[in-house]
Amino acid sequence: MPLGIVLADDHAIVRQGLASLLLAEPDIALLAQAADGEAAWQSIQAHRPDIAILDLSMPRATGIEVTRRVEAAALGTRCLLLTMHDDPAAALQAQEAGAAGYVLKDNSFEELVLAVRSIAAGGTFVTPSVRAKLRALERNGQRPMALSPRELEVIRLIAAGHSSKEIGRPLAISPRTVDTYRNRLMKKLGLHSVADVVRWVVQRGMVV
Repeated sequence: MPLGIVLADDHAIVRQGLASLLLAEPDIALLAQAADGEAAWQSIQAHRPDIAILDLSMPRATGIEVTRRVEAAALGTRCLLLTMHDDPAAALQAQEAGAAGYVLKDNSFEELVLAVRSIAAGGTFVTPSVRAKLRALERNGQRPMALSPRELEVIRLIAAGHSSKEIGRPLAISPRTVDTYRNRLMKKLGLHSVADVVRWVVQRGMVV
């Protein structure tokens, strides 16, 4: 029996491309697609898929927030987060929310399918580069600083040189709220300038 999948990503070109590839897999049945977190949650409740592939950063509810709802409702669906954030803190937060998989968007489709099949069989999967970073931190006795998906997105956009108004528009938050995020993040991470933010983002492999 094919594995039932719900796919959620707010970028249409990414979602449609993945959907096309998933539909070509003989052991996978794509049950529904969603463009935001709330729609993903509704689709998961309606279809009870084996696997939910969720973008980490989505409007209306992040992939981590949807994962928490799925776990709390005990639906039997296992969640796999798909993200551009090569940051062990984000992976750790995903795991703590109950996610069984964490895959980077710049990796191959074959790795995504491997992750889907691994977690469908009861295992877990973390992209090897992220797993290596987690292990390195553990060896050094360090715990990665956990940031929320929204905080990760804000700090990435700050590093890219966007103004508070430019950051707030796609995230549907006010410039004042962006400033609150900015101040809190600088204090939380011990950063003092935009140059520090850029350095922090680059060191963690996040795209600027």
